[in-house]
Amino acid sequence: MRGSVYGCGFIGLLVCLAGCNTFTANSYNAEGVRMLACSRTEEALDCFEQARCADPNNPDAYYNCGVVYHKRAIETGRESDFQMAKYYYDLCLQKSPNHVECNRSKATLLCDMGQNDEAFKMMECWVHREPSNPEPRIELARLYDEHNQLTRARDCLNDAVAIDDRNVRAYTALGNVRERMGDRCEALSAYEHALALNPYQPDISSRVAALRYATPATTPPSAPLRPEQQNSADPNGQERIATQPESIVK
Repeated sequence: MRGSVYGCGFIGLLVCLAGCNTFTANSYNAEGVRMLACSRTEEALDCFEQARCADPNNPDAYYNCGVVYHKRAIETGRESDFQMAKYYYDLCLQKSPNHVECNRSKATLLCDMGQNDEAFKMMECWVHREPSNPEPRIELARLYDEHNQLTRARDCLNDAVAIDDRNVRAYTALGNVRERMGDRCEALSAYEHALALNPYQPDISSRVAALRYATPATTPPSAPLRPEQQNSADPNGQERIATQPESIVK
C-alpha cells in the first residue's frame, strides 16, 4: 500500500466553529493514524469508523478504513479483506474523485488482486477526466514505473511538468526516472528544477551533487537507493499510509 507522511490550536478552533462534525471526524482520523502507526490496527479501524459516523461525507474516513482492510488483506490473503478495502476506496472516490492517495491505493489494490489491466484503465480514465491536473499523470507514471515501463513513466511525468511547472513531486520523480534510464544530464536538470522550487530536499541535493561532479568516463557507481527512495513518484518517502488533516497532528 501507499500512503504518504500538524496541533489543535486556533485553526482547529475555527474548523470546529465552521462545522463540529468535520472537526470531530478529523480528530478521529488523526487518532486512527497514530494507532495505525503503532500497529494497533483494531483501534485504528474503530477510530476511522467513528470518523465516518461523525461525518458521513468525510472522504478520508472511508479511505482510512480501506487502508486498514488493505493492510489486512496483504497480511492474511483473505478475499473478504480485499473486497472490503475496495468497497471503502470506492466510497472515498464517490465523495472525492480526485483523492490522490485513494486513487493510488485503489490502483495498488487492483494490482495486488491480479487486476493490473483494471488498475491501468482506472488511472488512464482519471487522466482523461482531469486533463489540466498533473496528479493523475504522476500516479499513472508511478504505476508504469512499478511495472518497469520507464519510458512511459517518463512521458507521463513530462506531461505533468508541462501542465504544472511548479510541481516539485513531478520534477523529483522525473529526475529519478531519467537517472535510472541513464539520462544523467536530463536527470540533473529535473532535480535542479525540484530544488529551485523546494531547496529542503537533502536526498535530492545529494543526487544533484553526484551527477554534477561525475563525468561519463569516471562516474562512480551510485549508492543504492534506500527502500523509501525506490519509487520515483515519492523518492523522499513522504507519503502517508492514511490521510489526516494537517491542522490536527504534529
